[in-house]
Amino acid sequence: MRDEEWKALGDEALERLLIERWLYRGLMLGIMFLAAIIASYLGIRGIGGLMEQVTLGVLLALALAAAAVAWTMRQHDLRIHRELRRRRLGARPPPS
Repeated sequence: MRDEEWKALGDEALERLLIERWLYRGLMLGIMFLAAIIASYLGIRGIGGLMEQVTLGVLLALALAAAAVAWTMRQHDLRIHRELRRRRLGARPPPS
C-alpha cells in the first residue's frame, strides 16, 4: 500500500491495517521457521544427492525471501505507527 493510500485512512482503519500486517509478518516468520526445521532435518540426515542439495537451496532462498518481505513490512509499519502517534498527539488537548 502506498503512503498516499494509507495516510487517507482514519485512525481505526490504520489500526486494523497494522493488525492485518502483523498477521502477515507472523506468516512470514512461520515460513522461515518451517524452512529452518526442514533444512536442519536435511542437514542431520545428510545431504546425499543433487535433489536434496536443490531442495536445501530452495528452502534457504525461501527463508531469505520471507525474511526480506518481513523486514520491508516492518519498516513500512513503523511509518504507519509514527503517523498514528503524530495524529494522536495532535488531537490531544494541551495539559493544563
